[in-house]
Amino acid sequence: MQHRITIEGSEQAYVSHAGQSVLDAMVGRPSAVEVGCRSGGCGVCRIEVLSGRYERGVMSAEQISAECRSKGFVLACRIYPETDLHLRPIGKRATPGASANSDIAALLASLNRLARCGPPNAIPEP
Repeated sequence: MQHRITIEGSEQAYVSHAGQSVLDAMVGRPSAVEVGCRSGGCGVCRIEVLSGRYERGVMSAEQISAECRSKGFVLACRIYPETDLHLRPIGKRATPGASANSDIAALLASLNRLARCGPPNAIPEP
C-alpha cells in the first residue's frame, strides 16, 4: 500500500511504500527534512505530524520525549505511514514552544550564574 507524504509550505509530495519510513520515502529527492543517523538517536530528522496516522518505531527519549510525542513531534526515520501524512520539518534544535533564541538565552543565563558564583570549590573572600 502507498501513502502520500506532503510537507507544509512545499509543493513537493512523496510516496511511501509498505514498511518504508517517512525519511526513506524522501531520500534521493530534495526535502526540507534533514538526514542523520537513520536509527532514531540523533534527532536531526525531527518533524511535527500535522495530520494522518502512523506506526512509531523506537526513538531516543533524549531526542523525543513523551511530551513531544503527545504533541505530534517524532523522527521521520522512525515512523511508518498508515494513512497519507502532512508534516512540518522541525530539525534537531527545535522543541515544542522553544526557539534557538530561547536556547541561547538559557545558556547565557546559566553562564552568568556560574560567573557570579565562581568555580564550585571556590572559597569566598572575607
